[in-house]
Amino acid sequence: MARKFKQHGTLLVSVDGRIVHLRGKGPWNAESLQLTEARLMQQIQAMYGSPWAVLANFEGEAVYVPEAFALLRKQVQKEIRLGRVATAIVFENVNSPKLSRHQFNALYQMDGHEVAFFDGREDAREWLDSVIKQHQQNM
Repeated sequence: MARKFKQHGTLLVSVDGRIVHLRGKGPWNAESLQLTEARLMQQIQAMYGSPWAVLANFEGEAVYVPEAFALLRKQVQKEIRLGRVATAIVFENVNSPKLSRHQFNALYQMDGHEVAFFDGREDAREWLDSVIKQHQQNM
């Protein structure tokens, strides 16, 4: 039986159009990845089958423990099959930005999915909108 640990890190999730917005402060463990709000899950699932993306804004120790990393990578692979086309990442006051960038590249870099890092949310949002539009035109 898997051991349950206290949740580490915070992760706030919202949906705006075809973009899922994440705001988080790490480090994160597997318990912090549980998304249980039914309304939010319905909004995300409604995008399945068409291009959609994630805009992630992280601060603090922006890293995942190995168990959480493995679970999230599997989830991202599943989401790519369901239409997720890109992830834009913005680091704000991250303790170890090079380490975080390395881990997030390893996490999100997959066939059929684009990942990019930005200094601000506005540039990240513009890029995601263009990637989504490009994929919609290719459908």
